[in-house]
Amino acid sequence: MSHSILLPDRALLAISGDERFSFLNTLLSADVSQQVGDARFAALLTPQGKLLADVLCLTEPDRVLVEFPADSGFAKRLRMYKLRAAVALDLLEDWQVTVSFDDTPTAATAATVRFADPRDSRLGFRIYSPATDSTADTDRTPYDAARIEAVVPEGPTDLEPNKALLLENGFERLGGVDFRKGCFVGQEVTARMKYRNLGKKRLMSVTSAGAALETGHAIMAGERTAGTVLSVAGGSALALMRHEFSTQALNLHDSSAVHITADPDAPEGAS
Repeated sequence: MSHSILLPDRALLAISGDERFSFLNTLLSADVSQQVGDARFAALLTPQGKLLADVLCLTEPDRVLVEFPADSGFAKRLRMYKLRAAVALDLLEDWQVTVSFDDTPTAATAATVRFADPRDSRLGFRIYSPATDSTADTDRTPYDAARIEAVVPEGPTDLEPNKALLLENGFERLGGVDFRKGCFVGQEVTARMKYRNLGKKRLMSVTSAGAALETGHAIMAGERTAGTVLSVAGGSALALMRHEFSTQALNLHDSSAVHITADPDAPEGAS
């Protein structure tokens, strides 16, 4: 197996049964593909449109593998929604999630699943496998650095459960929400935000040459709070920013300057 980075905060659920696609598509924000080998980014929301879990869905011949934040309660919530649906939910407790940036991997075992991350090509390849690979690197800094460069959030650090909103966190850009597929939990609130342009924040990449960026730090515009630092890797970070301050001088608590390095969800023509 090629060199990989372990993501111990991610878990896997296998969903099988004749109604697996209709079951998932009435719950998740994006359309789960029925094409074997296709991967989709999506989210499970509350009825109020707040994010509960960000997920990756990979379609296999007889099941859909769903990757989710291990501590999110996602599997429990799906079991609650299952009712009489013709689906089976199997938690793959002895599997692990890793990521690789190797374009030419060595031969893997038959049980290993490998696919390109659908959110952004800079995030490399997802690998799902039985948790027997002791060679996986536990330092996830290169992976988080790639996410920060591409402005890709991942829960729970970047996506606070029961609070985060899809359209403030780049889900439309990343293919994580589909407004044409029909109803899903939280769709009404999410659609209202889109069509009434109600979002007040955007996910951005930032850097600081002064004090070290730390998760949870406030980013200030003068005396007003402009945003919050989320995932950090080296001198760069993701930040959820109020876009009204995106063109103003920004700083940390010690007056170290903060600079926005990527703002991919800014409206066209915005400076």
